[in-house]
Amino acid sequence: MESVAELQKHIDELSFAIDAQLEVLKSLEKRRSDARRALNSKLDPVARLPLELSTEIFMLCTPNLRRPVFAKEPLKFLHVCRLWREIAVSCPSLWTSIQINENESTDPEFYEACSNWLERARALPLSICLRGLVGEPLGVLLKRFAGQVACLELYIPDDICLYCVERQVPFSSLQTIKICHSKQASDSEEMFDDSEFDVDTFYDSSIDLLLGAPSLVECIFDSIQHAENLERDREVHTSLRHLRLGTPSVHSYQSRNSANILLYLKLPALETLHLSDLDISPGDFVSFVSESGCAASLQALYMKISNNAEWQFSSDLLSLCFRSFAALKTLEFFHIDDHDFLVFLEVFGSAQDFLPNLNNFFLHGYFGKSSHWNVLLDTMLSRGSARNGSLQSVKVISISMNMPKRTDPHDGVLRRIRELVKEGMSIYVGNLHTNFI
Repeated sequence: MESVAELQKHIDELSFAIDAQLEVLKSLEKRRSDARRALNSKLDPVARLPLELSTEIFMLCTPNLRRPVFAKEPLKFLHVCRLWREIAVSCPSLWTSIQINENESTDPEFYEACSNWLERARALPLSICLRGLVGEPLGVLLKRFAGQVACLELYIPDDICLYCVERQVPFSSLQTIKICHSKQASDSEEMFDDSEFDVDTFYDSSIDLLLGAPSLVECIFDSIQHAENLERDREVHTSLRHLRLGTPSVHSYQSRNSANILLYLKLPALETLHLSDLDISPGDFVSFVSESGCAASLQALYMKISNNAEWQFSSDLLSLCFRSFAALKTLEFFHIDDHDFLVFLEVFGSAQDFLPNLNNFFLHGYFGKSSHWNVLLDTMLSRGSARNGSLQSVKVISISMNMPKRTDPHDGVLRRIRELVKEGMSIYVGNLHTNFI
């Protein structure tokens, strides 16, 4: 019978032999893996393409909405084979855009994955979209890459989230920012349509974030109620050209947004302005334009007029608010009534020095009497002919055409308007569904 020492020695010998065989097996598996990669390289069409073409294919296969999910592109490319990983890592453009949802950020390794993602973009401009609560970890991530961020979208539940962003170093390269107030966070893009937005009051943080981006060109605020009683003076932003405060719309569920932020800004380079809620007075609007000095630069203005008695049109009000816009090319009014419709057309049609360079106007609201179409025709004849003006496009949508006491344009008006169309003017006169021209 073998002794204990002999049995232990035998076990050690067997263990050593097993370890040796495992090393042999490991070596064989590596050689097999290398052989498979070599075979894949021979068979994989991507391997035979120039690197520039391979990266272009990867770009085309990657959605614009890029999330740090391993089962989706571009992260999926890293786990196909070594060649695909090398191609993906060597293409910085694949990693310049990222969307981070609140419910995806619970994994302790998540922020490291996001950091690695953005590092692969190297020095290229970044586009970052954050949906949900913006806490300190995301704030640290933004601080690290703030100088590269060119586009920033925030869908957030309150203005407290903005302080985690605004306190970071200035966004020196930021050109576009969109801030939307959202009642809930979700990983589904569809959950962030306008129906999910509710107006909430945002204070200094959104203004400070805007002013902390000296290269900003476009700013969009959606469903945000800017306070009207902040103790701060107007501050100038010299590069902002496009400001959208909500989205004026023909639909009743248009996104809303306060215009009170105009009380605190001077925007001398402003070219387009969207106002979905006129909760400032005509005097405040004129003060904004005057102190900004943007009357000469503004080219497009979109305004929702309803539900504010101070903005009921008159020749004096139109002259006060709009006569200085000599460069304005596009003007759109939403939700106007019969009175405003007639006053605007009469002033615009009779005064050639009122908005002299206007090429396009769009009127939407509650009108549609027979006399309205006659005034519309007279205005287009006055300001749209080759001799008298530069008007090129007219769109008039009446919500009331199918209501009692409302009439479609009669045949004589339609015939003359169609002659203007033949002369080159683009004209839409009708309801939301039908152009009677």
